[in-house]
Amino acid sequence: MSFFYLTPVKGDLPIYVLENIVIKRLDFLKDVIKNQNIVYNEYVVEGSVYDTVGHYMLCIIVILESNSEFTQFFIKAEESLFIHRLKTLAAYDLRCFAKKLLRVIRKHPENFNFPDSLSSLCRHLILKHVVQHVCSDTCIDNCSVYSIKVNFKHCLTFIARRQVELKHGIAYIPCSKWKIYLIQLFKENLRNRLSRTNLDSLHNDPRIADIRRLVRKEIPILNNSNIYILKSNEVDNTSKQFPPCMLNYHQSLRNKHRLSHNQRFSYSLFLKDIGMPVEEAVKFWRNEYQQAPNGKHSCCHNWKNDEKKFIYGIRHLYGLEGSKKSYSSGNCLRLQSFTEGSCPFKTFDSEAILHLLDLKKTDPSWSQIMILREQHQYTCACKLYFQKRFHRVSNYICDSNFNFSPVKYYFATKC
Repeated sequence: MSFFYLTPVKGDLPIYVLENIVIKRLDFLKDVIKNQNIVYNEYVVEGSVYDTVGHYMLCIIVILESNSEFTQFFIKAEESLFIHRLKTLAAYDLRCFAKKLLRVIRKHPENFNFPDSLSSLCRHLILKHVVQHVCSDTCIDNCSVYSIKVNFKHCLTFIARRQVELKHGIAYIPCSKWKIYLIQLFKENLRNRLSRTNLDSLHNDPRIADIRRLVRKEIPILNNSNIYILKSNEVDNTSKQFPPCMLNYHQSLRNKHRLSHNQRFSYSLFLKDIGMPVEEAVKFWRNEYQQAPNGKHSCCHNWKNDEKKFIYGIRHLYGLEGSKKSYSSGNCLRLQSFTEGSCPFKTFDSEAILHLLDLKKTDPSWSQIMILREQHQYTCACKLYFQKRFHRVSNYICDSNFNFSPVKYYFATKC
């Protein structure tokens, strides 16, 4: 088995052992992400059955819980663990690692998003003289004694930073970047697994439900670890990473100091789900609604007269009032069902979209966005804009029925 996790293991385990594996791995990942001293953990021994089972079980929990902060914690922690393990590999170990990956890819090419890229890298790393060079002190900085060829779409981060040579759509990745590329492929594969796996059949499984309850007890601890905390005075700067719909809400709020009820509801939940605590949310909305409204708007409220109502409404969204239900922001399909200024790709005219996205009609992506808009594929148009703006390949299926959301867009900019 390999700690790249291309294939799950088969077999039976008692449920109490499975629960122990998941919780122990979760505790281990918390230490990893905090850069604490990593101590021996029998459930996270590199390449062991427990290690693989723990990884895949946490993937299942992450998918079913749909908790944005927990998802980002998991991706970041698994990436950190992968980097730590990769650093400890000597030339012989890295060669063995590459051989295992090649065998798995040949048997199950469908389990990986970019099999050709990973295969090409591994075919070089199984060569003794090549792997010894990669692990030596001479292979640093911009060393390019060896290089691999991959499709440019599979290394957009390198291309955006001008770190690779590009010829006729083929990128040449030098050996000094191979380990970094291996880390990127691991992260892409993990994000792809979390976004594309359909686990609807497990939602009502009582065994999974018990494990979910155990993990859920740990989620508040993770949320309080200050990994992703958005303060009210940071929203202007952070809005650069907002999806167009939420960027439009933010700009409208800043210009008019008011939003309609549905807009305020959607924007509040978005800010909540990307890390804004309830006390910061109160500050944020107080700062806006204390100001006099500007221009046309449909909201007649102000903070001075409706302070108690506003605070109660905000706390209600966070599950602190009323039925104590913590609400989550809607996906793209739900936003597109609104009639008033929700999804710009659906409700804006072309000039308004250009202004919001800061694009020009001569931009190559503009014609593609307009084609998708005419085909009513608004989510796909948004994903295309994401790829252009952040120079990344979206891991989410271009399917109007898939549960893509503004929150997923935002966190994808951080990955």
